[in-house]
Amino acid sequence: MSIVQLTHSLDLRTGGVAKAVCDLSDAFNTKKVENLIFDKPSSKQLNPLLGNNLVIAHGLWQWPGRSALRLKKKYDVPYIVFPHGMLDPWFKENYPLKHLKKQIYWLWKQSSIMKNASAVCFTTEEEMSLAQKTFWPFDCRKIVTGLGVQEPPIGEVKQKALFKKKFTTIKGKKLLLYMGRIHPKKGLDLLLTSFVKQAKSEHVLTIAGPINDQCGYTQKLVRTYNSSSGVLWTGMLEGDLKWGALRSADAMILPSHQENYGMVVAEACSVGTPVLITNKVNLYREILQYDAGFVDNDNQDGVDNLIKKWISGNVQSKKLHAINCFKEKLHIYSTAEKIIDIANKR
Repeated sequence: MSIVQLTHSLDLRTGGVAKAVCDLSDAFNTKKVENLIFDKPSSKQLNPLLGNNLVIAHGLWQWPGRSALRLKKKYDVPYIVFPHGMLDPWFKENYPLKHLKKQIYWLWKQSSIMKNASAVCFTTEEEMSLAQKTFWPFDCRKIVTGLGVQEPPIGEVKQKALFKKKFTTIKGKKLLLYMGRIHPKKGLDLLLTSFVKQAKSEHVLTIAGPINDQCGYTQKLVRTYNSSSGVLWTGMLEGDLKWGALRSADAMILPSHQENYGMVVAEACSVGTPVLITNKVNLYREILQYDAGFVDNDNQDGVDNLIKKWISGNVQSKKLHAINCFKEKLHIYSTAEKIIDIANKR
């Protein structure tokens, strides 16, 4: 049996989909399941995918779904679809013109892609529930597979030392970490406003994400909130620097208005760093279930409350709960096993 993953991009700067594809591939390798990844729609490479294979189409609206449907119709190769939050009604409410265009595409092609899939895989119960309210008609075989991340890399002492050596201004400070894209849906304006209003001299908010010099939204935030405000902009962190930041933080915050899963939430929990998230991060039920952090609304009052929790030190009691949440709910191996089970039952 082979599993073939189709994805629009493997660039980690584009968000959690690329990370999910890579982590799933590593999990399949660990379980001795042959697997391939394609990030370009090459017909010559995809056509020979016959026999005992399962195709995974990651995301909607792009070539992976169309290619998966073509392979199904031409060669009877089964496939599953991961929407990765692209069916969340938040986009419908905030980008009505784009939604109208997507509804037309849905009627033309995407609904057929969904209907012919062996399964449409959702990462949480919340995502599956929200997905059914966005496009019409909605007809598919729904399943919650979860998602998750791998075990964190070893080398805690080295990773933390490297991070603190690179960013010396955090020495002796209490560190709150945001890690992710700089995008309006992430609620960074609320976070920065709240932090500056409540933080004291011993507090540092680290914003770890790719900084686009051509993006007006990003540049306005960087200009307005700088080191004099207790805000550290690190740019995108990778490897040991990334894990050093996650391990060094007192808490990780994700104040999003919409977040399908939140890979960084799972990564933070994997190293025992409690999380502060809004109830628009679809993992919020799991975080509440395991008491792995705090959850509040995605408005200014809600983010203010999360910052208050962090400043008060209440998050420190959540470390072991965060690790338990990762081990029992947010590990990638569980998702890989469910996908392998789908492949074996087809």
